[in-house]
Amino acid sequence: MNIISQFYNILEKNFNNFLKNYFNQANYWIKDSNIDNYTSFMMNIDSFNTSFITNIIKYYFEYIDDIFFKSNYRKQFCSSKGLYKRTILTMFGEITYQRRYYFDKSTNERFFFTDYFFNLPKRKYFDPFICSEVINEAASSNYSKTGKIIASKIGNRINNNIYISRASARNIVMNFNISNDIELDDKKVERLYVMLDEKFVGSQFNSGKDHMIKGAVIFEGTELEYKYKKKPDSIDRYRLVNSHTCASIDNELLSNTVDYIYNTYNTDYLNEIIFMGDCATWIKNFPKSYWFKFNKNTNVKFAMDGFHFSQAINQLTTLKHIDVRNALLDIVKNNDKNNFISLCNEFKDLYPGRVETIESKENYILNNWNERQLYQNNPYMKCSMESHISHLFADIFTSRPKAYSKNGLRQLLKLRLLKINNKDIKKMYFDSFKEMKSNINIQINDNYNNFYYNSNQFDFLYRDTTAELINLI
Repeated sequence: MNIISQFYNILEKNFNNFLKNYFNQANYWIKDSNIDNYTSFMMNIDSFNTSFITNIIKYYFEYIDDIFFKSNYRKQFCSSKGLYKRTILTMFGEITYQRRYYFDKSTNERFFFTDYFFNLPKRKYFDPFICSEVINEAASSNYSKTGKIIASKIGNRINNNIYISRASARNIVMNFNISNDIELDDKKVERLYVMLDEKFVGSQFNSGKDHMIKGAVIFEGTELEYKYKKKPDSIDRYRLVNSHTCASIDNELLSNTVDYIYNTYNTDYLNEIIFMGDCATWIKNFPKSYWFKFNKNTNVKFAMDGFHFSQAINQLTTLKHIDVRNALLDIVKNNDKNNFISLCNEFKDLYPGRVETIESKENYILNNWNERQLYQNNPYMKCSMESHISHLFADIFTSRPKAYSKNGLRQLLKLRLLKINNKDIKKMYFDSFKEMKSNINIQINDNYNNFYYNSNQFDFLYRDTTAELINLI
């Protein structure tokens, strides 16, 4: 009996059991109305589908092991050491199957062929599809919420009795070997923009010091997204063109930013790089690196963003003194530093109780006067880093009271960056399996033409059944 005939037998057995409950026992010949007739049928047919699928998966797993067990290759090179059960959780529910434990006499290796064939991680309860779902969701949600969301996806098929704990979700994420490879490109642009800011995140095992995430958003320009004004003074909405985010807690932001620009753009065409931020010491020093001098014509500039300038003016004057605020804004716009100092001094005389705050904000603006002039006199400069840092990092790391170990935060930050930069996290997870090197080195005898061998995947299929399996799938 071939595999297709045996699958038909499984289908017939399962469906006959289902039919007995409805087609043989239901009372169709009396006029009767009851919503339970519908809900019961629909719920049970869903249960039938799930049961049938899990049985098919179990049978397929055991079938391929049986094929290998009966093969000439196995009989010559591998001895069987008995049957062992394994249970894994799939998107269709739990699957418990039996597979043989083999000893390869040519390599002295021990292995389960079914697990080896599918490249399933050893002693793992969650299958790769569930792990990929968990990892993908963890880029946007905390571990507890991630576990509930993925468990709900599975539970919809199997009566909501699956639980994925916070610890399980974390272990899955921490075991993901995240690639930092940059896709090579050769874009030809003359100007790039880089926005800089930082975010502090609560820490564990770090002597009470918060972790500092330094972030950079690199983009080629802005485009008007739409004009929608909730208020008369609302500004138009703009979109960053081809943006990419880099971030690090290990002081690697400079090298990450340089690597991305170098590998993505043809730097011979790059004439200008404009950095923007809040003028913190590390941000002002960031563009001074000689690494950004990609060619002799590359001009590096730094500008003070509008958000922090407006914030400083508002804190200097408070909302009670709108007239003073507007006067200071006009003075800065007219590049009149002397009048700015004079007005601040007059304001300090009027409010001696606020001298410290006024001086602090005054010095902040004066120390970054040229950077502010550069920003306000070039309308094409648009910096929205404060909202970016909130959306990209604060939402997941600091929106609730949480603390992270350095290793845990580093891994989540890498994962978050993949999501932000529109990478296919699920595909990357499955690709990581392909990059794994198997410890089992099975020597193939050229005389065994009944097998296919793929040196990259280490996959074996019995030739006589390959066509049937492909047709079935």
